[in-house]
Amino acid sequence: MDHATAVEEAVKKFYLSGDNEVHAWLLQAQASQEAWTFVWQLLDSSKPAEVQYFAATTLHSKISKQWEEVPKSEYLDLQSRILNLLKSPHTSNVALSRLCQSLAAYMANYSISQKSQNKEKCMVEELVEVLPFNSSETVSLLVRVLEAIAREFDRRSTKQLKLGESVLVNWQKVSWILEQIFLTCSQMNDDTSNALYLSSIECTVSWLKLGPLPLDTIGRIIPHLLAAAARYLPNRDEFEFESSQGIESVQECLTMVVTHAELYKRPQLFWEWAKSLICMVKEQGAHHYYEILTAFGEAHSRTLLLAISNCETMNEEQKWTAQQLIEFLLECSEQDGRYPIDEKRSCIPFSFWFALQDDVNMLDPPLDRQAVFALKPIYARLTQALLRKSTLPSSSSEAGSSDDRELFRCYRQDVSDTLTYCYNVLHEDLLILLGQRLSQTHDDVSKWPHVESTIHAFKAVCDCVGSQESHYVPAIMDLMFSHIPYDVYPKEVLCCACSAVRDWAEWIGQHPDPWLARSMQLIEIGITSGPVSAPAAGMALKDVARECEPHLAPLAPSILETIGRSLENVTPGGGEGLRLMYAAGKLLNALNDQPELQMKHLEATIGQSVLKLNQYLQMPVEQSQQAVVNHLKMITMFFTTLEGPIGNAVLDALLPIFQGIVNHPEWGREPNTLEAMHKCAQKSLASLTQPETEAKPLLEMLSVSYRRHAHPAALDFLKQLVLLFGRDPSNMIGPVLAEVSGLTLQGVAACRNANASLSELSELLDAYLGLLAQICKKNARLLLQMPEQLPDMLHCGMACLTLPEPSTVKAAGSFLTHAITQSPHLQTFIQPIGQDLVGVILQCVGGIAPSNNLEPYAEVLLALNKTCPEWTSQWLKAALIDNSESAEARAQKDSFTQDVLRERTNKRRLCERLRDFSLQCRQARVGL
Repeated sequence: MDHATAVEEAVKKFYLSGDNEVHAWLLQAQASQEAWTFVWQLLDSSKPAEVQYFAATTLHSKISKQWEEVPKSEYLDLQSRILNLLKSPHTSNVALSRLCQSLAAYMANYSISQKSQNKEKCMVEELVEVLPFNSSETVSLLVRVLEAIAREFDRRSTKQLKLGESVLVNWQKVSWILEQIFLTCSQMNDDTSNALYLSSIECTVSWLKLGPLPLDTIGRIIPHLLAAAARYLPNRDEFEFESSQGIESVQECLTMVVTHAELYKRPQLFWEWAKSLICMVKEQGAHHYYEILTAFGEAHSRTLLLAISNCETMNEEQKWTAQQLIEFLLECSEQDGRYPIDEKRSCIPFSFWFALQDDVNMLDPPLDRQAVFALKPIYARLTQALLRKSTLPSSSSEAGSSDDRELFRCYRQDVSDTLTYCYNVLHEDLLILLGQRLSQTHDDVSKWPHVESTIHAFKAVCDCVGSQESHYVPAIMDLMFSHIPYDVYPKEVLCCACSAVRDWAEWIGQHPDPWLARSMQLIEIGITSGPVSAPAAGMALKDVARECEPHLAPLAPSILETIGRSLENVTPGGGEGLRLMYAAGKLLNALNDQPELQMKHLEATIGQSVLKLNQYLQMPVEQSQQAVVNHLKMITMFFTTLEGPIGNAVLDALLPIFQGIVNHPEWGREPNTLEAMHKCAQKSLASLTQPETEAKPLLEMLSVSYRRHAHPAALDFLKQLVLLFGRDPSNMIGPVLAEVSGLTLQGVAACRNANASLSELSELLDAYLGLLAQICKKNARLLLQMPEQLPDMLHCGMACLTLPEPSTVKAAGSFLTHAITQSPHLQTFIQPIGQDLVGVILQCVGGIAPSNNLEPYAEVLLALNKTCPEWTSQWLKAALIDNSESAEARAQKDSFTQDVLRERTNKRRLCERLRDFSLQCRQARVGL
């Protein structure tokens, strides 16, 4: 079987099976010298289309990447062969595009070789000589190759930075050719001319993507681009699917032209193009061109803003042009119908409205005032449109599919953002408008979506209004709290009002009287009104409680009663329950000077979870495990905000539960429950007024729990206890730490004795090594109380350096680094393991560890360099010695050793040196 036949069979096999080995073989065949021969056999018209495509792809690859293999004497023969295939009616369509790219690559390489011989013709001129304007077929090929040449320039631009001049010279010729083609095609309207027109547009797009081309040359074709937009875009739905890409290219091409980066520097040309665009759009109907108009407006928003602001340098024609563009985009935002059910275009101009108002801030007086005056009626009209367009559907049938609902949710967020832009222009006028809408009579219940959208708008502008506004916001707040019949309207209105209270929580905190009490009344209604409003009311309560904590005392009893009633109905552990617990802690803090009242409401809130925990712990684990975890999470959230003496009361109530869990034969080994319990116990520490004495019972609980089931969360909890009790004169923490550490090391030893991977213990080891690192850094004397465990700790850290889990390696590196540098008394334990430690690090760097995770090893080496440089030098040399190596390899290792020893402060530089060494080892240039 000859080479061509073998390749053909391989291509067929790959297309049938997608076999990776076959693919790898085909790639080798493409790169081989024989490819120059077999491509011509495989491009024969008798071959299947997929074989021709592979051959054409191979030819393009060879010309692009291995041009040096073509003898100069065969340049013209190669060109002739490609041209014959391009012109052949039997060449498959799938291969034709690749052959055009092949000819483009050939022309690029051939042009470079010609320049070396001082030939003056540019690439496009040479192409026209071989593909002259002598038939429609040849012109079509010429356009496709011109497009491929643009892509060839783009591909080479990443490697060659001096293509600019060549691009410009060739673009001058291309723009003239395209102009002639557009002129010819505009006089016809058959399928052939349409195809050539669209192909020429795609070619133009490829050239424009090369960068900001000269405006004068673009000026040749812009009338034709406008004509193409008028010709195709209004009728885009009538074209066949195959033409759709070309139709989209019309829009892309015109967009790139009107957003040209240099256009604003040529005012006369800018307004000439702008007027031509606006006149074409006005004639054809703006709804076909909203994307182009938005892109143009956004790119030149400052120029347009100056034009409508009665700037002295602008004439009436320019002002009319700018106003007309803005009018078109206002009409786009105002479109009738619901988005996205009835229409999908009103979202297009959002970016333009941002850019236009943003430019106001860049103007100097008095232009800024003139601009605001000109923009006010525009943004007032836009605000009215947004309020109408953002109304919720009045029924589920209007909402559409789930995808439609998600699109509308995103659209509504864009509306909120745009309303803040409107406020930046309108200021108090927008608040007046919202107040007028809310003050209307509410007799017609069907108008509820308009009320809800008004509150939604009020919510949207909270960040830009500021907390000091005290005239219009109170008026709107009063209307929202007292004028709206929430009991009559659907709960979506109440839900939005609660969300507005949440967003205005900071303002309420600055103006608590009377707005805090009134907002709490609304929140209570929201919490108790069912599942639609309760989540929003819970979030509002959480934020208001945080922002208004100093003013909560008078309102706390009432709200706590509501929370207590609501907790009976919420799902434990869900977002709503967690938010209510957060607020309950804040409200109880407000009653610190009323301990009896505080304890009463403590029982009504947290007491419910304690009671239910006792009930669930009597049930089978598999039946109630999730409920136990959820209630522990709620209590944990409660502890995050709780302050004052009642923290100890809560912990006292929980201790029997914790003890019941750890002493139970099943609960004491259930991982999720243990994790939730330890996190809850850990959070309780911050709520205790005298944690040094009140938290003592937790030490015994931790010991018993870890003895029965070693859990990472217990070690995280122990880190906090070490900080709390570490310097206690009675050394209560020492025995607990020794026991927990000993149990962990026993588990590590058992794992290694069973030839199991320490990766199975990675989460536990992360927490254990993190604990040891903190002790080394904060209170190393605790480790010195366990001298018999220290060697095993260090060996555990070394072993973890070799694991594939990045977090475990990082924790091991941190522990070893702190053990070496932060604890001088531990250095006597470092010397015996130093040689092994350096050896492990070099093995990891040399191939075991990923090259992007070398920082932990660099940290340990830096620590060794700082504390014991002489030992480190000996250890490095001993680890790297290999008498059988070449002199070059030994020299590289010596250089590496010196580089490492030289670095004592710069971790980044040492990481780079380790990365270089790792690469050398992986390439087998240096052996370990």
